Amino acid sequence: MEPIDPTRPTRPCGATAHAHAPAAAAAAASPAAGPAAGPVASPAVLPPAAGIVPGRTPCPAAIPGCDSSSPGLERAGEEVFFSAGSARGAAGRRRQAARPSRPARAGAEIRGEVLVTLVRFRLATPGQLRALLLPHQDGTDYVRRALRNLAAERPPLVGRVQRAQQSYWFCTTAGLAEAAASGLLPVFNGAGSAGGRATGRKAAARTGLREHGLALVDAAVAFHAAGAADAGDWQLEPAHPTPAGPLIPDAVVLLASGRFAFVEVDRGTMSYARLLAKLDRYAAYRTAPPSGRTARASRPHWELHYAADEYQPPFPPLLVMFAAAPRRAAPQTREAEFLARAAGILPVRSRRLTVATTTAARLAAHGPARAVWQVAGAPAGGWSLDRLPTPR
Repeated sequence: MEPIDPTRPTRPCGATAHAHAPAAAAAAASPAAGPAAGPVASPAVLPPAAGIVPGRTPCPAAIPGCDSSSPGLERAGEEVFFSAGSARGAAGRRRQAARPSRPARAGAEIRGEVLVTLVRFRLATPGQLRALLLPHQDGTDYVRRALRNLAAERPPLVGRVQRAQQSYWFCTTAGLAEAAASGLLPVFNGAGSAGGRATGRKAAARTGLREHGLALVDAAVAFHAAGAADAGDWQLEPAHPTPAGPLIPDAVVLLASGRFAFVEVDRGTMSYARLLAKLDRYAAYRTAPPSGRTARASRPHWELHYAADEYQPPFPPLLVMFAAAPRRAAPQTREAEFLARAAGILPVRSRRLTVATTTAARLAAHGPARAVWQVAGAPAGGWSLDRLPTPR
């Protein structure tokens, strides 16, 4: 060991920090998913951080003309994302920009989250994936790099369908096995999945299924942006037993409040009679006994899987979103007709189910936490998500 020279000036403690500044700068600039959740079965899947996104951007106050496609949320997040980089000075930013490997490394870091999200929602566009995974990013470059990395695997883990200059990405059978082996796809609530663990190839290729699936992802984006539900707390088409046959909602979501909610998306392809019949199926599920290993339990099926530890918990509300579709009545027209017909089935004093409706445009413009919901059988007026009436 070299002897210490007492005449040599001591290096200031700040020098140690400067020695690690390039590494810290790259870590702050890269939109990494966060700390790993644990070891995975294959290096193709990287565990996402808890909740997928480390921080949520609250939904801004609803203003006239507000639209989800406006860059308001992204700009607000962009300032937060780049604030740490601006504090390091222009020289540090120039060093980061000169590193050609940073964008490729960022695409590789989120590939696991992209794969898991495609398995969870079956299909999505790059813009939707960016809104769910990298809401603070101004563009889809990182997401597209991750998609190309996954598609370059042999066998490919994701695939895509190109329609009208838009790409729709889905998870392949190999990608489904890869994500399942990672242990990041638990089926919550104990409900059986009717199709949530299927690939989205068929949905991406067929126009009706594709548009229905994309509308559901848009709803998840609106909930995620408002902090009303995390992107990882959605499950598609879980099967529920009822005396009249299985009930299969479009999705079940765990809200930020700790309550669950059923979600249905209507694009005008289902008649009002079928929609109202589905309400009867939901009402029947409320009294359905448990099945399988819990068949001897005294509580009904829904309380075993969707009720918190509280006295007489409320039955989860049904959230119906009406989305636009070609050659169909306007969403607000279908919503008004549905509410008028459902009011006769769900009177205020004897309703057994809370049915709240909205349109995709209202949900995207103002978010689910605002007064965008109409309640069947209740007085007219907007209801917010946390103030929906409780069923008897």
